[in-house]
Amino acid sequence: MRIEESSEYVKARAVLLAEYFSPRGWVVTAGKNNCILIYVQDEKLSECNSDKLMEIIAESDYYVKSTVLRTSGVTYRFYLKGDFLKSLDVFPTGKFDVYNDD
Repeated sequence: MRIEESSEYVKARAVLLAEYFSPRGWVVTAGKNNCILIYVQDEKLSECNSDKLMEIIAESDYYVKSTVLRTSGVTYRFYLKGDFLKSLDVFPTGKFDVYNDD
């Protein structure tokens, strides 16, 4: 697998998610190959299945500003105290990350 730089969308989304998840004590950063790395300390998260983790990510869309950038697929990689937990692939539903408040 080639290691490539993440898209501007993924980098911007990681910054916004870092701010959103910081009150939970989660550390979020952009990785390579359109990955967003999420480091958590909460042991209860290890009991979450992929659907619950996806729900947490989807819920963040209601609170995180849009980036107004061209979207791309994102792989969210969750780590619990440094150990890999789960990986979730999310594919874009629109061409640009823009929300209507209508």
